[in-house]
Formats: sequence, structure tokens, C-alpha cells
Amino acid sequence: MNLKNLFCTVFSLLYLITISAQQQVRENSFLAAGFSYGLAFPVGELSDRFGSNFQAGVSLDYYNLKLKGSYGIEGQFLFGDNVREDVLSGIRTADGAILASDGAYAEVFLRQRGTYLGAYINKTFFSLKKNPYAGINAGFGVGILQHKVRIQDDTNSANQFNGDYSKGYDRNTMGPAIKQSLTFQNIGRDRRLNYSIGFTITEGFTNSVRTTNFDNGFINDASRLDILIGFDAKWFLPIKDSSTLESEEFFY
Repeated sequence: MNLKNLFCTVFSLLYLITISAQQQVRENSFLAAGFSYGLAFPVGELSDRFGSNFQAGVSLDYYNLKLKGSYGIEGQFLFGDNVREDVLSGIRTADGAILASDGAYAEVFLRQRGTYLGAYINKTFFSLKKNPYAGINAGFGVGILQHKVRIQDDTNSANQFNGDYSKGYDRNTMGPAIKQSLTFQNIGRDRRLNYSIGFTITEGFTNSVRTTNFDNGFINDASRLDILIGFDAKWFLPIKDSSTLESEEFFY
């Protein structure tokens, strides 16, 4: 929880810095809200727990067209139903079922949930001749990665997962992370077609938030390296613009 509180503080400071910078905005710069969606594949230790997952995100981005770069803050929600580590194996019946409080079979499913919160900076290194504000971008970010197993009891009849009891099974894990990206970014001349699409790699240096697993009695004190390789598409909408591209020359 200390890491979460620390990041919330950093996140707030970055937001204030961005707003302050926008108040003294320079030519060829604009602030935008970004919306992203993509697919990610776990690598290493994370692949033992989860399969592929989806990721939806929002961001606040400050673009400097003169420098062909940007920086900002972002948040992503990770979700999926491909859970490879059966955290309930120790309490299943011989036929793999989970018993409800009344002795009947409960409808229990495992889902992946997680978040990534961070700050980033990137730059366009190879621009298109027809549009100098479109090209290949390389980026780097730092943040916090968190993931867990969500126990979904559709019948709400398995008391062993009610309230805080579920925390003994959810494998909640969190820690600092770094993120690299390689994308194609386009900024339209009229600011109507602004998007990026490409690959990201996130490496999380994490530890379990829980001390002990209820299902197997294991003590969670080992450090982990959780890696996600993602493919994202992002659309961003200017919310404050100090420049126009219409007055600039483009050579064809």
C-alpha cells in the first residue's frame, strides 16, 4: 500500500506540473486526452499465472510539435478470463467443483484483474515526408504494476470467498515497473485524426501484497519479474490547443 500512496502523490504532482506548463503554453504545443485499447501477452513468471489479457487505458498527454515529443500520465485497466494458476485447487472436490454453504455446487470462476499507473515520455525519431508530425515513436515510462486473481461467485453462495476471505486466494501482487514502447504516431493537420498504434513492453518488479496463501499455506515473500508484451491502439483528442498546422508548409 505504501507504493500505491507514493504513486498517487507522484501522479498528482505530474498532473499539476502539466496544468502549470499549459498555462504558459508555447507555440506548436497542445494538451490532449488519450484513450487506448489493446491486447497483452504475459512472459516469464506472469505467464504461469495468466494467459493473454485485454488492456483499456486513459491518459493526459502534452505534445510539443516543435520538438516532436510528448510526455504525460496514463492509467490502464488489465482484464481477462485466462487464469492458469488454479488458486482454488486445494478446496475443490474430486470432480473439480466448489461446494457452496448449503452443500450444493457453487458457480465460481477465476478472472484476471490488474492496473498499470505511470508517467511517460516519448519522441518521434523517423518522420514521414508528407507529414513531419507522423512517424515512428520510441517511448519510456515508469509506474506501478498490480495484478490479482478475481474470484467470481455468480451464485453468491460460497461463504469461503466472502469479504476479506477472498484476499487469501487472490494472489494480489504489486510493485514498481518500467515500460518501453515503439509505435507509429499520426497527428492530423486539422487535429481530427490523431492516433498511435504499436508495441509496448512492461516489466514489473513485484511482490505479493498478501503474506500467506489460504489454499496451500505458502508464504509469499519471493520477488517476481512480471513482463507484459502488448499491442495497443490509441486515439487522442486535443482539449487545449495553442497552435494550428494549417498555416505550416507541407512538402509533397
